[in-house]
Amino acid sequence: MVRGPRRTLLLAVLAAALLPAPAATHPSQVVFLTKPSRVSQGGVARATIVVSRTVPSCSGTVRHARTAVTKVAGVVRLRASFSWRLPAAAAPGAWTIAVTCGRVGSAKASFRVTRRAPRPRPPAVAVEKTGLGPGGPQVGYGIVLRNTATNRDAIGVTLTVNFLDAGGAVLKSEVSRIPGIPAATTSYFGGVVSLDAGTTAASLQASVQVEAGQPTRLRPPPVSGVHAVDTGGTVHVEGVVSNQTTRPISTLTRLSAVVFDPAGNVIGGGFTFPAATIQPNEQSQFDITVPGVTIDRVGSAQVSAG
Repeated sequence: MVRGPRRTLLLAVLAAALLPAPAATHPSQVVFLTKPSRVSQGGVARATIVVSRTVPSCSGTVRHARTAVTKVAGVVRLRASFSWRLPAAAAPGAWTIAVTCGRVGSAKASFRVTRRAPRPRPPAVAVEKTGLGPGGPQVGYGIVLRNTATNRDAIGVTLTVNFLDAGGAVLKSEVSRIPGIPAATTSYFGGVVSLDAGTTAASLQASVQVEAGQPTRLRPPPVSGVHAVDTGGTVHVEGVVSNQTTRPISTLTRLSAVVFDPAGNVIGGGFTFPAATIQPNEQSQFDITVPGVTIDRVGSAQVSAG
Protein backbone atom coordinates (compact mmCIF):
# COMPACT_ATOMS: atom_id res chain seq x y z
CA MET A 1 0.00 0.00 0.00
CA VAL A 2 1.23 3.52 -0.87
CA ARG A 3 1.28 5.92 2.08
CA GLY A 4 2.33 9.46 2.91
CA PRO A 5 3.30 12.19 0.40
CA ARG A 6 3.62 9.75 -2.50
CA ARG A 7 -0.01 8.69 -2.00
CA THR A 8 -1.17 12.34 -1.98
CA LEU A 9 0.72 13.10 -5.21
CA LEU A 10 -0.74 10.07 -6.98
CA LEU A 11 -4.28 11.05 -6.03
CA ALA A 12 -3.72 14.56 -7.39
CA VAL A 13 -2.50 13.22 -10.72
CA LEU A 14 -5.50 10.89 -11.05
CA ALA A 15 -7.91 13.70 -10.25
CA ALA A 16 -6.34 15.92 -12.89
CA ALA A 17 -6.66 13.16 -15.48
CA LEU A 18 -10.34 12.61 -14.71
CA LEU A 19 -11.34 16.31 -14.85
CA PRO A 20 -12.68 17.51 -18.27
CA ALA A 21 -10.20 19.54 -20.36
CA PRO A 22 -11.00 23.29 -20.79
CA ALA A 23 -13.02 24.07 -23.94
CA ALA A 24 -10.88 25.03 -26.95
CA THR A 25 -11.07 28.65 -28.03
CA HIS A 26 -13.45 28.93 -31.01
CA PRO A 27 -11.99 30.70 -34.10
CA SER A 28 -13.62 33.93 -35.28
CA GLN A 29 -16.89 33.21 -37.08
CA VAL A 30 -16.56 36.26 -39.35
CA VAL A 31 -13.39 36.26 -41.44
CA PHE A 32 -12.15 38.67 -44.11
CA LEU A 33 -11.70 36.95 -47.45
CA THR A 34 -10.44 40.14 -49.13
CA LYS A 35 -9.67 43.56 -47.74
CA PRO A 36 -7.82 46.66 -48.96
CA SER A 37 -4.34 47.60 -47.91
CA ARG A 38 -4.25 51.09 -49.46
CA VAL A 39 -6.94 53.34 -50.94
CA SER A 40 -6.43 56.84 -52.32
CA GLN A 41 -8.58 59.80 -51.34
CA GLY A 42 -11.93 59.62 -53.12
CA GLY A 43 -11.30 55.98 -54.03
CA VAL A 44 -13.35 52.88 -53.27
CA ALA A 45 -12.49 50.49 -50.44
CA ARG A 46 -13.75 46.95 -51.10
CA ALA A 47 -13.91 43.99 -48.77
CA THR A 48 -15.51 40.54 -48.72
CA ILE A 49 -16.19 38.52 -45.56
CA VAL A 50 -17.07 34.88 -44.94
CA VAL A 51 -19.41 33.79 -42.12
CA SER A 52 -19.62 30.36 -40.53
CA ARG A 53 -23.43 30.34 -40.33
CA THR A 54 -26.18 31.80 -42.45
CA VAL A 55 -27.47 35.24 -41.49
CA PRO A 56 -29.60 37.59 -43.61
CA SER A 57 -27.09 40.46 -43.75
CA CYS A 58 -24.03 42.12 -42.27
CA SER A 59 -23.20 45.74 -41.66
CA GLY A 60 -19.80 47.21 -42.38
CA THR A 61 -18.33 50.56 -41.36
CA VAL A 62 -15.14 52.28 -42.42
CA ARG A 63 -14.02 54.82 -39.89
CA HIS A 64 -11.37 57.41 -39.15
CA ALA A 65 -11.79 59.75 -36.20
CA ARG A 66 -15.28 61.27 -36.62
CA THR A 67 -15.67 60.22 -40.25
CA ALA A 68 -17.64 57.00 -40.75
CA VAL A 69 -19.41 55.39 -43.69
CA THR A 70 -21.72 52.41 -43.04
CA LYS A 71 -23.13 49.97 -45.58
CA VAL A 72 -25.37 46.89 -45.25
CA ALA A 73 -24.75 43.87 -47.47
CA GLY A 74 -26.80 40.71 -47.91
CA VAL A 75 -25.17 37.36 -47.18
CA VAL A 76 -25.17 34.96 -50.13
CA ARG A 77 -23.58 31.53 -49.83
CA LEU A 78 -21.99 32.60 -46.54
CA ARG A 79 -20.32 35.62 -48.14
CA ALA A 80 -21.00 39.36 -48.07
CA SER A 81 -19.23 42.02 -50.10
CA PHE A 82 -18.91 45.73 -49.30
CA SER A 83 -17.70 48.82 -51.13
CA TRP A 84 -17.30 52.25 -49.58
CA ARG A 85 -16.60 55.42 -51.53
CA LEU A 86 -14.21 57.50 -49.45
CA PRO A 87 -14.55 61.30 -49.33
CA ALA A 88 -12.34 63.19 -51.75
CA ALA A 89 -10.77 64.90 -48.74
CA ALA A 90 -10.49 61.74 -46.64
CA ALA A 91 -7.78 62.13 -44.01
CA PRO A 92 -4.60 60.26 -44.97
CA GLY A 93 -3.51 57.60 -42.51
CA ALA A 94 -4.92 54.48 -40.86
CA TRP A 95 -8.64 53.70 -41.25
CA THR A 96 -10.55 50.77 -39.80
CA ILE A 97 -13.16 48.40 -41.20
CA ALA A 98 -15.61 46.90 -38.71
CA VAL A 99 -18.07 44.26 -39.92
CA THR A 100 -20.87 42.93 -37.72
CA CYS A 101 -23.02 39.93 -38.67
CA GLY A 102 -25.54 39.66 -35.86
CA ARG A 103 -25.27 36.54 -33.69
CA VAL A 104 -22.49 35.10 -35.87
CA GLY A 105 -19.95 37.64 -34.72
CA SER A 106 -17.79 40.47 -36.01
CA ALA A 107 -14.38 41.19 -37.47
CA LYS A 108 -12.07 44.18 -37.81
CA ALA A 109 -9.34 45.16 -40.21
CA SER A 110 -7.39 48.28 -41.13
CA PHE A 111 -6.03 49.95 -44.24
CA ARG A 112 -4.23 53.17 -45.15
CA VAL A 113 -5.65 56.12 -47.03
CA THR A 114 -3.13 57.86 -49.28
CA ARG A 115 -3.26 61.28 -50.87
CA ARG A 116 -4.80 61.34 -54.32
CA ALA A 117 -2.38 62.22 -57.08
CA PRO A 118 -3.30 65.59 -58.62
CA ARG A 119 -4.93 65.41 -62.03
CA PRO A 120 -2.53 66.46 -64.77
CA ARG A 121 -3.32 69.80 -66.31
CA PRO A 122 -4.91 69.67 -69.75
CA PRO A 123 -2.55 70.40 -72.65
CA ALA A 124 -2.27 74.05 -73.59
CA VAL A 125 -3.65 74.96 -77.00
CA ALA A 126 -2.27 78.25 -78.32
CA VAL A 127 -3.99 80.63 -80.73
CA GLU A 128 -1.18 81.34 -83.19
CA LYS A 129 -2.96 83.37 -85.86
CA THR A 130 -6.39 84.83 -86.60
CA GLY A 131 -7.86 86.75 -89.48
CA LEU A 132 -11.05 87.96 -91.17
CA GLY A 133 -12.23 88.30 -94.71
CA PRO A 134 -13.61 91.58 -96.10
CA GLY A 135 -16.79 92.96 -94.54
CA GLY A 136 -20.17 91.93 -95.82
CA PRO A 137 -23.32 90.09 -94.72
CA GLN A 138 -21.23 86.94 -94.38
CA VAL A 139 -17.62 87.07 -93.26
CA GLY A 140 -15.21 84.19 -93.50
CA TYR A 141 -12.60 83.88 -90.78
CA GLY A 142 -9.69 81.62 -89.98
CA ILE A 143 -7.86 80.64 -86.79
CA VAL A 144 -4.61 78.71 -86.45
CA LEU A 145 -4.39 76.63 -83.27
CA ARG A 146 -1.50 74.56 -81.96
CA ASN A 147 -1.37 71.92 -79.24
CA THR A 148 1.85 72.84 -77.45
CA ALA A 149 2.09 69.54 -75.55
CA THR A 150 4.56 67.13 -77.10
CA ASN A 151 3.07 63.91 -75.73
CA ARG A 152 -0.61 64.55 -74.88
CA ASP A 153 -3.61 65.04 -77.11
CA ALA A 154 -5.97 67.90 -76.25
CA ILE A 155 -9.52 66.55 -75.83
CA GLY A 156 -12.73 68.60 -75.81
CA VAL A 157 -11.43 71.92 -77.15
CA THR A 158 -13.88 74.81 -76.85
CA LEU A 159 -13.14 77.76 -79.15
CA THR A 160 -14.81 81.11 -78.40
CA VAL A 161 -14.62 83.81 -81.07
CA ASN A 162 -15.67 87.44 -80.53
CA PHE A 163 -16.13 89.67 -83.57
CA LEU A 164 -15.30 93.33 -82.85
CA ASP A 165 -16.04 96.58 -84.62
CA ALA A 166 -13.47 99.31 -85.10
CA GLY A 167 -14.15 100.65 -81.62
CA GLY A 168 -13.61 97.26 -79.93
CA ALA A 169 -17.28 96.57 -79.24
CA VAL A 170 -18.40 92.94 -79.57
CA LEU A 171 -20.74 92.53 -82.53
CA LYS A 172 -21.23 88.81 -82.20
CA SER A 173 -19.79 85.77 -80.47
CA GLU A 174 -19.57 82.17 -81.63
CA VAL A 175 -18.65 79.10 -79.59
CA SER A 176 -17.45 75.96 -81.37
CA ARG A 177 -16.27 72.62 -80.08
CA ILE A 178 -13.35 70.72 -81.58
CA PRO A 179 -13.27 67.04 -80.53
CA GLY A 180 -9.50 66.96 -80.20
CA ILE A 181 -6.12 68.20 -81.40
CA PRO A 182 -3.24 65.72 -81.47
CA ALA A 183 -0.05 66.40 -79.54
CA ALA A 184 2.41 68.83 -81.13
CA THR A 185 0.01 69.48 -84.01
CA THR A 186 -1.26 72.60 -85.75
CA SER A 187 -5.00 72.69 -86.41
CA TYR A 188 -6.79 75.02 -88.81
CA PHE A 189 -10.30 76.25 -87.98
CA GLY A 190 -12.34 78.10 -90.57
CA GLY A 191 -15.79 79.55 -90.18
CA VAL A 192 -18.37 81.94 -91.59
CA VAL A 193 -20.30 84.42 -89.47
CA SER A 194 -23.43 86.39 -90.42
CA LEU A 195 -23.45 89.92 -89.01
CA ASP A 196 -26.33 92.32 -88.53
CA ALA A 197 -27.02 94.76 -91.35
CA GLY A 198 -25.00 97.96 -91.08
CA THR A 199 -22.26 96.42 -88.92
CA THR A 200 -18.71 95.63 -89.96
CA ALA A 201 -16.24 93.43 -88.14
CA ALA A 202 -12.78 94.96 -87.96
CA SER A 203 -11.07 92.22 -85.96
CA LEU A 204 -11.70 89.11 -83.90
CA GLN A 205 -10.58 87.69 -80.58
CA ALA A 206 -10.22 83.96 -80.02
CA SER A 207 -9.81 82.06 -76.76
CA VAL A 208 -9.49 78.35 -76.07
CA GLN A 209 -10.42 76.03 -73.21
CA VAL A 210 -9.31 72.41 -73.09
CA GLU A 211 -11.34 69.89 -71.13
CA ALA A 212 -8.74 67.15 -70.73
CA GLY A 213 -5.67 65.45 -72.11
CA GLN A 214 -4.81 61.90 -73.04
CA PRO A 215 -1.73 59.97 -74.17
CA THR A 216 -1.00 60.50 -77.84
CA ARG A 217 -3.34 58.43 -80.02
CA LEU A 218 -5.49 60.84 -82.06
CA ARG A 219 -5.18 60.40 -85.83
CA PRO A 220 -7.34 62.93 -87.69
CA PRO A 221 -8.33 62.04 -91.25
CA PRO A 222 -5.53 63.17 -93.58
CA VAL A 223 -6.20 65.71 -96.32
CA SER A 224 -4.24 66.07 -99.54
CA GLY A 225 -4.18 68.05 -102.74
CA VAL A 226 -5.31 71.25 -101.01
CA HIS A 227 -5.44 74.22 -103.37
CA ALA A 228 -7.45 77.41 -103.90
CA VAL A 229 -9.35 78.14 -107.13
CA ASP A 230 -11.50 80.96 -108.44
CA THR A 231 -15.07 80.08 -109.29
CA GLY A 232 -17.09 83.01 -110.57
CA GLY A 233 -15.08 85.50 -108.52
CA THR A 234 -15.30 83.50 -105.27
CA VAL A 235 -12.45 81.54 -103.74
CA HIS A 236 -12.98 77.81 -103.20
CA VAL A 237 -10.56 75.53 -101.39
CA GLU A 238 -10.55 72.04 -102.85
CA GLY A 239 -8.86 68.80 -101.92
CA VAL A 240 -9.32 65.20 -100.85
CA VAL A 241 -9.97 63.71 -97.41
CA SER A 242 -9.05 60.05 -96.85
CA ASN A 243 -10.24 57.46 -94.37
CA GLN A 244 -7.26 55.39 -93.24
CA THR A 245 -9.04 53.89 -90.23
CA THR A 246 -11.36 50.93 -89.71
CA ARG A 247 -14.37 53.13 -88.89
CA PRO A 248 -16.51 55.28 -91.22
CA ILE A 249 -16.01 59.04 -91.24
CA SER A 250 -19.34 60.68 -90.42
CA THR A 251 -21.02 63.39 -92.46
CA LEU A 252 -20.80 65.47 -89.25
CA THR A 253 -17.00 65.64 -89.49
CA ARG A 254 -16.08 69.27 -90.00
CA LEU A 255 -13.65 70.22 -92.77
CA SER A 256 -12.17 73.64 -92.02
CA ALA A 257 -10.18 75.78 -94.45
CA VAL A 258 -7.96 78.73 -93.61
CA VAL A 259 -6.51 80.90 -96.39
CA PHE A 260 -3.35 83.02 -96.14
CA ASP A 261 -1.89 85.87 -98.14
CA PRO A 262 1.64 85.51 -99.58
CA ALA A 263 3.09 86.91 -96.32
CA GLY A 264 1.41 84.19 -94.24
CA ASN A 265 -1.34 86.36 -92.74
CA VAL A 266 -4.81 84.83 -92.30
CA ILE A 267 -7.26 86.51 -94.67
CA GLY A 268 -10.33 84.30 -94.36
CA GLY A 269 -11.74 80.85 -94.03
CA GLY A 270 -14.72 78.58 -94.38
CA PHE A 271 -15.95 75.07 -93.73
CA THR A 272 -17.99 72.21 -95.07
CA PHE A 273 -18.90 68.61 -94.28
CA PRO A 274 -18.50 65.39 -96.28
CA ALA A 275 -21.32 64.90 -98.76
CA ALA A 276 -21.60 61.26 -97.71
CA THR A 277 -20.15 58.89 -95.13
CA ILE A 278 -16.56 57.97 -96.03
CA GLN A 279 -15.98 54.27 -95.56
CA PRO A 280 -12.63 52.78 -94.49
CA ASN A 281 -9.97 52.87 -97.23
CA GLU A 282 -12.05 55.34 -99.23
CA GLN A 283 -11.59 59.04 -99.95
CA SER A 284 -13.80 61.95 -100.84
CA GLN A 285 -13.31 65.27 -102.57
CA PHE A 286 -14.33 68.47 -100.80
CA ASP A 287 -15.06 72.04 -101.89
CA ILE A 288 -15.03 74.81 -99.27
CA THR A 289 -16.31 78.30 -100.12
CA VAL A 290 -14.35 81.23 -98.66
CA PRO A 291 -16.63 84.32 -98.83
CA GLY A 292 -15.30 87.77 -99.60
CA VAL A 293 -11.75 86.79 -100.60
CA THR A 294 -10.50 87.14 -104.17
CA ILE A 295 -8.02 84.71 -105.66
CA ASP A 296 -5.39 87.40 -106.27
CA ARG A 297 -4.95 87.81 -102.50
CA VAL A 298 -4.45 84.11 -101.75
CA GLY A 299 -0.94 82.79 -101.21
CA SER A 300 -1.82 79.39 -99.67
CA ALA A 301 -4.54 77.40 -97.96
CA GLN A 302 -4.66 74.76 -95.22
CA VAL A 303 -7.42 72.33 -94.24
CA SER A 304 -8.05 70.31 -91.08
CA ALA A 305 -10.59 67.51 -90.65
CA GLY A 306 -12.21 66.71 -87.32
